[in-house]
Amino acid sequence: MALTKVGKEGVVGLDNSADTTAITIDSSERVMIGTTTEGHADADNLTVSGSANSGITIRSGTSNHGQIFFSDGTSGDDEFRGIVDYNHSNNRLTLTTNAGAGKLEIYNTGVLALAGAAAGAYIAVFTNDGNNVNRYGMAIRCGSDDASGTNYALRFEDGDGGGQGAITFSGGTVTYGAFTAFHPCVIPNADNNADNQDNAYPYGTLLEITNLSYSQKNGANTERGIRYNVQKSSSAKSKAVIGAYGSSMNGGPEDNTNMHQALVLGDGHILCNNENGNIAVGDYICTSSTSGEGMKATSICTTIGIAREAITFSNSTAKLVAVEYGYRQFVPEDLEDRIKALENA
Repeated sequence: MALTKVGKEGVVGLDNSADTTAITIDSSERVMIGTTTEGHADADNLTVSGSANSGITIRSGTSNHGQIFFSDGTSGDDEFRGIVDYNHSNNRLTLTTNAGAGKLEIYNTGVLALAGAAAGAYIAVFTNDGNNVNRYGMAIRCGSDDASGTNYALRFEDGDGGGQGAITFSGGTVTYGAFTAFHPCVIPNADNNADNQDNAYPYGTLLEITNLSYSQKNGANTERGIRYNVQKSSSAKSKAVIGAYGSSMNGGPEDNTNMHQALVLGDGHILCNNENGNIAVGDYICTSSTSGEGMKATSICTTIGIAREAITFSNSTAKLVAVEYGYRQFVPEDLEDRIKALENA
């Protein structure tokens, strides 16, 4: 039975000056303010109701904190599982979870900061699942209204804040910098180490396709999820070249046991030797006769990059050459001139 009236021996309800019940404590020890009816019966130990707006105010000094604590039901400060904290000194609202490990901060400047995700977990996941293409992801609205100038939509940093690159836009064009695209690839088991993320090959090693497979969804091949099975390039001027080795993706959020990056577009390096001589800026790079190494292209062939620095070799030891990646067909200039001459004859 709900107890709703004031009693001299024990307070179960408090009337206000209008002789209506302002605070009620029922038989289940639920507290109701401005109403005699609890909110959600399974959850609300405290219900606040008003004829217009309603809420709870926590007032503290201008240099102090206003806080709400969540506990697991035992006593002691070490048992808290979450805090809502407002710091009056810097006007910052903080939501803390998991005994302080996870944190969301809202700054008075409007900045939102997340910190403290568990190892192996993403710091933020946005879900809009409805099994339909009209369930959109995330929109970033920022910058100048007419998109003039350089507008920074997203910045990438390493663990201690060092800048790695950014996504910007200007005048209707989105720009990625610095940018390197990759294909996920499977390498021979003999070269793979499923237990760690150490590189399987030196960075810049050229790879060629052996065959294709597809990523799986519900036990079947996805339509567009191509997975390239690759090996180190095995011959000069290989048409099967796909890109340069970037790094291992073993482990990580998808728990891969054999997945690696083949760098295919953008900025990067290719491990090259002197088989066709020194390399000048603008030279096209193809595979050489040495497994996994590139060389300057001098005859018609498939290439995988254009040199962006000059390299002089003193011996046959391979060097990393800065390149702009890309799969292209190379034709020597003198041959192009002869072809044009024949066409105009």
